[in-house]
Amino acid sequence: MDKEVFEHYLNTNRRHFLGKMAMGMGGVALGSLLMPDLLAGKKAAEEQLPLGFKHFAAKAKRIILLVQNGAPSQLETFDYKPKLNDMFGQELPPSIRGEQKLTGMTADQESFPLVGSKFSFKQYGESGTWVSELLPNIAKITDDICMIKSMHTDAINHDPALTFMQTGAQVGNRPSIGSWFSYGLGSENQNLPAYCVLLSKGKGNGQGAYSKLWSNGFLDSSHQGVQLSASEDPILYLNNPKGMDRETRRKMLDHLASLNQLGYDEFGDPEIPAKIKQYEMAFRMQTAVPEITDVSKEPD
Repeated sequence: MDKEVFEHYLNTNRRHFLGKMAMGMGGVALGSLLMPDLLAGKKAAEEQLPLGFKHFAAKAKRIILLVQNGAPSQLETFDYKPKLNDMFGQELPPSIRGEQKLTGMTADQESFPLVGSKFSFKQYGESGTWVSELLPNIAKITDDICMIKSMHTDAINHDPALTFMQTGAQVGNRPSIGSWFSYGLGSENQNLPAYCVLLSKGKGNGQGAYSKLWSNGFLDSSHQGVQLSASEDPILYLNNPKGMDRETRRKMLDHLASLNQLGYDEFGDPEIPAKIKQYEMAFRMQTAVPEITDVSKEPD
């Protein structure tokens, strides 16, 4: 580059300065609108990302994960195994079972015969996905959904297998998939948690779900799944106890935050500012939760 051209780029006249400054101030203003906490400068959360600031560029607006504990077998729904039907009644080959441990339900069995599906399968869509006759409606949308059949675990019982599916480990105390979504995508909603859990229990004596399935594990406790129920109190311990109003609770939280801040300044435990954030979120949720859980105005 010529010296004259280089010096031209270094020289900024009044018009260039004001033009660039206007663009810069506009960007700062836009950033403060999109992420209100961006310029908050809260000392207690110096090491925390501002609300709405994501670890990665998020493409998904929301994620709904349906976990069906004790759902129909994949052999009867999507995983077509014609060889099983051909080998009906034959003994399970040692190459398949290997050194796998037995469950309590099969510990006394002397024989392990192979059994295939009694339902017919067909291929659907341009993808040629195999789908059982049990799922005619899903068969119509096979090209619009993704089926992952490469998952594998050594767990053969419901509890460790379900725990593995949700956390990546057969034992608890690991971050759940929902906590990782919360960690990676963040939330733009200031009044509700990023990760909510809704439970439902069908008829019969089915196996339930446990809190370790939506645990934050070693992640910040703000990524813990918040359970909602169909009771009068959708979220436990959210309402004020008797004798306490919203103003009193606000004062209590302010005093508690100041004490927690002293603890954080002394010990530097990152879980302390996370607790402060959780208390503040609960305070805001007192107004938001009753509104979103009121289904009286919803159509049938």
